[in-house]
Amino acid sequence: MRISGVPLLDSALVTGRVSARQTPGRICRVGIRDRVEGEVISVPRLPEHLLTDQEGALQGMVDAVELAGPVAAVGLGSLLAVVAGRGTSLAEEVSVPVTTGAAATAWAAVRNTLDLLGERDQPVTVLGFRSMVGQAVAGALAEEGVTVIAGGTGAALKRKAATLGIALHPEEQAAGEADLVLGCATTGNTLEAKHLRAQATVLDVALPSTLKSGPRPPGVRVFAAEAVELPEGWTRGFWGRLYHVFSGYGYSGVFACLLEPMVMALNDRVEPYALGRRVDLSAFTADADELELRPRLTARR
Repeated sequence: MRISGVPLLDSALVTGRVSARQTPGRICRVGIRDRVEGEVISVPRLPEHLLTDQEGALQGMVDAVELAGPVAAVGLGSLLAVVAGRGTSLAEEVSVPVTTGAAATAWAAVRNTLDLLGERDQPVTVLGFRSMVGQAVAGALAEEGVTVIAGGTGAALKRKAATLGIALHPEEQAAGEADLVLGCATTGNTLEAKHLRAQATVLDVALPSTLKSGPRPPGVRVFAAEAVELPEGWTRGFWGRLYHVFSGYGYSGVFACLLEPMVMALNDRVEPYALGRRVDLSAFTADADELELRPRLTARR
């Protein structure tokens, strides 16, 4: 099961006319034939409402879990993964395991980055190092021998970067220090594209995009870093097909965070892969490899 916080097929959300009285709604069912099925449920809140009214966001998530009925795991999508204690408050309110999707997102971003690098020895910038995904991605890439430049400021981030053996520079500076840039911030619209190098490649997990609107240097390409090939036997039905298109997955792919609670269910796992400030990237990687899940680069825009 996955709870999503994106404005899909809801005129009130699209026009910004939402209220706390609106209730969660079913979007679609997706799954892997004869193995696992998940239901995507929307929580009708705009991003600014989720961030400023986290008590309301929590109640919306609790209502969504109740709407779903008996499930093996709950996964959080979009901004719901980072509000109300990054899933911890919801886990205290419901009796089902809750995972945020951060482990799967980090796994896909790391694998897509390594695939793109191939045998090339070149630095990679990780923006949004303050986020759990950013730190997990930066650490995993450093362990693979990649030279990582983290984007961020502050004493706490400096100490964290030092423990991982990576450089930390202000984001605008870091963005221009590599041809390959990962956007791992919790929320998007954090960087003006002018700070990128010409011909830079951006692998982005932020929604909306890390890059603010406006002109970009020549040749800049942006990909969805968390995109995954459709698992064998993937089922989605008519509404699921529409969800794939309108949510940004594209017709032949899926975002990793949608798979995280399904992987939990398939492995009868009750310990979340990611909750609060903890991300168990190694556990998700092992389980995803066993299921033969494969990330893929998908053009974003």
